[in-house]
Amino acid sequence: MPGKTGVAPPTPSTATDSSFVLLFNGMPGPALLIDSQTQLIIDANPAFIEATQYERQQLLGQPAGDFPLWGHPRRWRAMMRSQQRHNSLHDQPIELLRRDGGLLSYQVSIVKLNQQLLLCLQPRSSSNASDQALKDSRSRLKMALEAGQMGIWDWQIATDALHCSARSAELHGFQSDDWDGCASHFLQHVVAEDRQAIRRAFIAICRGREPRYRLTYRVTVNKRQRWLQATATLHLNQQGRPARMIGTLVDITDQRRNQNALVESEAKFAILFQNAPDPYCLLHNQRVIEVNQSFARTFGYSALDLIGRQPEEIGLWSSHSAHRSLQQAARGERELHGFTETFSTNNGHLLLCEVGSTRIRINHQQCVLFSFRDITARTQAESALRASEDKFARAFKGSPDSISISELKTGRQLEVNDGFCRLTGYSSEEAIGRTVDELGIWIDANERDDLIRTMEEKGGVYGREMRIRTRHGKEILVSISAQPLTLDGLDCMLLTARDISEQKRIEARVKHLAYHDALTNLPNRLLLSDRLSQLNALHQRHGLRGALLFFDLDHFKHINDSLGHSCGDAVLQEVTRRLLCRVRAEDTVARLGGDEFVVLLSGFTSNGAALAQEVERAARELLDAISAPMQIEGHALQLSASIGIALIPDHGDSAEDLLKRADIALYRVKERGRDGIAFFEQSMQVAASERLAIESELRRAISKGQFCLYYQPQFDYRSQRIEGAESLLRWQHPERGLIGPGAFIDVLEQSTLILEAGRQILHQACAFIAELLEAGLITPQFSLSVNISPRQFRHASFVDDVLEAIALHDIPTRCLSLEITEGIVIENINDTIDKMNLLRSHGVHFAIDDFGTGYSSLSYLKQLPVDLLKIDQSFVRDCPHNPNDAEIIRAIIAIATSLHLGLIAEGVETQEQLTFLHQQGCEQFQGYLFGRPMDASQLRSLLQNPPDYAVT
Repeated sequence: MPGKTGVAPPTPSTATDSSFVLLFNGMPGPALLIDSQTQLIIDANPAFIEATQYERQQLLGQPAGDFPLWGHPRRWRAMMRSQQRHNSLHDQPIELLRRDGGLLSYQVSIVKLNQQLLLCLQPRSSSNASDQALKDSRSRLKMALEAGQMGIWDWQIATDALHCSARSAELHGFQSDDWDGCASHFLQHVVAEDRQAIRRAFIAICRGREPRYRLTYRVTVNKRQRWLQATATLHLNQQGRPARMIGTLVDITDQRRNQNALVESEAKFAILFQNAPDPYCLLHNQRVIEVNQSFARTFGYSALDLIGRQPEEIGLWSSHSAHRSLQQAARGERELHGFTETFSTNNGHLLLCEVGSTRIRINHQQCVLFSFRDITARTQAESALRASEDKFARAFKGSPDSISISELKTGRQLEVNDGFCRLTGYSSEEAIGRTVDELGIWIDANERDDLIRTMEEKGGVYGREMRIRTRHGKEILVSISAQPLTLDGLDCMLLTARDISEQKRIEARVKHLAYHDALTNLPNRLLLSDRLSQLNALHQRHGLRGALLFFDLDHFKHINDSLGHSCGDAVLQEVTRRLLCRVRAEDTVARLGGDEFVVLLSGFTSNGAALAQEVERAARELLDAISAPMQIEGHALQLSASIGIALIPDHGDSAEDLLKRADIALYRVKERGRDGIAFFEQSMQVAASERLAIESELRRAISKGQFCLYYQPQFDYRSQRIEGAESLLRWQHPERGLIGPGAFIDVLEQSTLILEAGRQILHQACAFIAELLEAGLITPQFSLSVNISPRQFRHASFVDDVLEAIALHDIPTRCLSLEITEGIVIENINDTIDKMNLLRSHGVHFAIDDFGTGYSSLSYLKQLPVDLLKIDQSFVRDCPHNPNDAEIIRAIIAIATSLHLGLIAEGVETQEQLTFLHQQGCEQFQGYLFGRPMDASQLRSLLQNPPDYAVT
C-alpha cells in the first residue's frame, strides 16, 4: 500500500509489547534497542548476545557508545551524528567487538522508534545468501505479524490491485474478510490530509529519497477516528521499476492515546518537578538524569555538574552511616519515607534534610525520584526552642526572685518557684491549686485587677511597687513585673516579685548620706545650702535676719597626728553634741569636712549693732561650749576654735557667697592668732581679692620662670671661711622689679602653687651647686641649704623630686641641705621620720630652721636624722643684753652638743653678738655681719675673692 517512508513511532511500551518482543527476539541478525536521548541500552536480542558473547544483564543500562562493543568507536560516533541529522541510517559498515576481543563485520541499519533507536545488523556476505536470509526473515515476520493481530497488504503498483488480510480490511472499515480491490477505494476512509501524506511517501520511496515506507495515518469509521501504522517494502521489476509493495498494518489508536496522555502527564510532571519548592533529583541506573531548580539553589550545583554522575561521586552523601540506605534507594531496591540525614552542599556547608524516594517510570525507563526537604533551620529552631524552654525552666526554678504562673481569670496558682516560697512563706504544695484570694497574698484585691488591666493595655507591667502579705501576716514591699502567657490555650499571667524592703532602706540611707556627714550625722554642704534657701525665703516673708557662723577647730590636726584618728573622730562627735545642745531646733549645725563646722542661726528681728551683739553673744556661747574640758579615750583635752561670721542678708543670701565671706572672716581670726571671733567686713573682701590676684600672678610667675634665688653666706669661725649659704626666694616681677618673700610667700605656701615652685627652687639650687663645683669655687664640703614648706614636704612626690634634682644635675648629695621647721616635724612624726631617713640614706642633710620658736622637744629631736640646728634670729638679736635670750641660746647649744648636732646662729649683725655666741660654743654664723642676701653673680665674686673677716 503506498505510504510515507519510516517506521511508525512505537508507543511507550514498545519494548514490552508482546508482538514487538516476539519480532525483536526472532530476528535472525543481531539487534539492539537504545534510548535516543541518552543512548543507554534498553534491550538486546538473542542473536546480538550470541554474537558479542555478553550476558543480557551486562548490557542493559550501559551507554552504547562507551561500552566496548565497537571495533572503531570513532566510526560509531560519526554514524550516530549522521543518524541524528537524517533520523535513520541504512546499511552502514561497522565492526562489532566481541567480549573475547574478536571482530565481526556487519552492516547496520538504524530506525527511530518514538524515543528509541532500533539497530539491525546483518553480516557482510554474498548476495544469494542475503536474498535467502531476506526470504526467511519475511516468512518469520509474516508469522509474527499475524500472531500480533497485524494486517498484511500486497499492492500491485501497475494494476493498482490491492490484496489485504481480514485484519487490514477491518482496520480500514471494511468487513473482516480478506479484501481485494483497488488501492484508491481502500483508502476512502483515510483522512484527506493523510491521503496526501501517503501519496508523498510513495513518491519519495519510488524516487529513492526514502529507503523504506513507514507512515502513521488516521481513518474515520462510523464517526470514530483511529490511528494506523503502515510499514512496507518496495519491490522492483527486472527493469528496476517499482512493481509491488508488501507491508503490514497495525492499529495504534490506544498506543497513540496513551502516548498523548503520557506526554501530557510527563509535561505536567516536568512543570511540577521544575517548580517544586523542595529539591528534587531524578536518577536512572544510579546516575543523575535531572534536577530541579530548587535542588540547584539548595545544594549549589548546576544541572551540568550533576547529570550523568553518581551522587557519591560529587560528595552529596556526607555521612557514611547513611550511605547504604541511600544507595539501596538509588538502585530502586527500597523506598525512603521520612529518612533524615545530613548532606553536603557544593561550598561544603552541611544541611539536615528529610529525604523521600520513590520508583517511577520516565520515558519507558525505570527511575528513582529523590525528594529533599531542608530542615536545618527548623531543627535549629526546634533546638533553640528546646534550649529556650530549658533555660526558662532553669531560670524559673533557680531564680532568687519570686516567680509564679497563675490563671489570668481566676488567679489559681499553676506553678511557683522556690523564690515564691521564700518570699511568701507558702510551700509549693500549699500554693499550687489555690487562688490568690485564698492565699491572701494581695493586701488590696483591687490591685491585682488594676495590674491585669495595665498589663493588657501595655503588654506588660515592669517594676511596679506594692505591698503584699506573707503566710505569717508580715507585710513587705515588693517590685512586681507581670507578663501575659498562654499555656495550652489557657490565658495566664507570669508574675515576678522581688523583696525591695532592704533596698529601700539602703536607698533611704544613701539618700541620707548624700545630705549628711557620715561621722556626725550633721547636714553636709548640700543640705546646708538647701536649708539656707528655705531660711532666705522665710526671712523675706517675715522680715527676719540670720547669721552663718563658720567654725574651725584650732590645731585639730595635732590631735589626729599625736593621738590617732579614732580619738580625733571622737572629738568631732563630742563637739557636734555640744553645738547641738546650744542651738535651737530651728537652727542648723552642719559639718563641711575635717574640723570645719557651720552653724546657721535664724529668726533675728534686730538690725545693725544690735544684731551683731546678739550674734556675737551666741557665738561666744558656742566657743565656751567647745573650750570646756573633755575626756576622750582617757585623754584630757581642751580645745579652742576660730569663728568667721557672715550676716544674712547683709553679706549675701546664697550659700556660696555666705560661706566665702565667713571663710574670709575666719582667715582674719587665724591671722590674729586664732581662738576668736570676726565678722565679715568689706575690707576683708578687698584683701581676699588682692590675695586671689597675687595667687594668679604667682601662677603666671611659675609658668614664666620669674622666680630666682638669692644667697646669704654662712661663716665658719674655725676655718675663717665661707663654708655654705642659704638660698632665699625672690620674685623678679616684670613690672615691679625684685620682690622679697614677705609680699607673697604666705600666699604661695598656702596654695598648691608651692609644689611647682618648690621643684623649680630645688633645680635652681642644684644647678648652681653644679656650676660652682665645675668652676672650682667650692669643695664637696660646701653646703647650700634650701627651705622646704610643710605642704611641699607632705606631698607624695617630695622624696622623688629631691632625688631627681640631685641626679639631673649630678651633684654630691652632701652639698644639698634641706631646712625644715619644727611645725613640719610634729605634724606627722612618723611620716616625717620615714621621708627624712630615706633621703638621709642617699646623703642628703637636714637642718631644723628657727629652732626654739616652736615645740622644741628632745623626744622627737633624738628620733630625727637631723644634722644641724639653726638658732632663730629673735634670740640672737638681744642675746648680749637679755638674760632670757642668752639662757635660751645656752640651752639650744647644750641640746646640739648632747645630740652631736651642728649649730648655726642666724641674724648675726654685730661683733658683740658674734663674740657672745662664740663664747657659748657656737662656731657657725649667718647674718649681715658676713654678707647680705646676694644674687648668684655676687656670691661667685665673693667666693673668688673672699674677704678677710679677721673675726676674733
